[in-house]
Amino acid sequence: MDFMWTIYMFIIGAILTSFFILIGMRLPEKKSIMGRSHCDACEAQVPWHGLIPIVGYFLVRGRCHACGARVSIKYPILELLGAALFSLAYFYLSDNVIEYMVSIVFISLMLIVTVSDLEHHMVPDKVLLIIFPLLFVLRMLSDWITPWTSILGALGGFVFMFLVAWYGKNRFKKEALGGGDIKLYVLVGLFLGIELVFLSLFFAAIIALLTAKLLFRNVNPIPFVPFIFAGSLLAYVVGPWLLEWYMGLLGV
Repeated sequence: MDFMWTIYMFIIGAILTSFFILIGMRLPEKKSIMGRSHCDACEAQVPWHGLIPIVGYFLVRGRCHACGARVSIKYPILELLGAALFSLAYFYLSDNVIEYMVSIVFISLMLIVTVSDLEHHMVPDKVLLIIFPLLFVLRMLSDWITPWTSILGALGGFVFMFLVAWYGKNRFKKEALGGGDIKLYVLVGLFLGIELVFLSLFFAAIIALLTAKLLFRNVNPIPFVPFIFAGSLLAYVVGPWLLEWYMGLLGV
């Protein structure tokens, strides 16, 4: 039964991620999130079989049926990523319903803002304002970390990112971090807590350094939110173990 529910969550995750992609693409342009998806080149509506998450891309052979314009491969990749994360969250956290809901809300948030950053180099404030109270209430109800640890994580993440941006702007005379990244770290800190929020930033920076030259060689500015997403999930999964191991080395 657990296996079937994991498969079910994979399907739900793929469907929801498809909708999150639409939100992430349209919201920064102040477009309605309602209405059928269409080709960006010719405005032709996507046929019904092209709307099927993940496989729809291959059914239309990666092209618009009307004008032949290419459809980006990143859309089915993101749908597959979202589906995998939804199913993995259920597989590992189904025994803790509140924490499972916390993880799903955070994953949903990060999928939306990742698309916005990749497409428009911005993090929509509206998404953060909508998700924050929901994530806050769920985190306060969860027994995964203490409420104060979560609140301090939100404050610490924001203050640290603000100081990094301030120093970068004054030292290099240009924007080191976008305002959206700074505000996003309020929610990252709320999700991870003070003990893991800085670890997530360390992971994000390392992953960015390792991949920027390969994937974003000719992109300026480099979208940082995908790396924040990866670093946050890595800190959430392996962070507690790493901290315990490190404290053990110190004999604490």
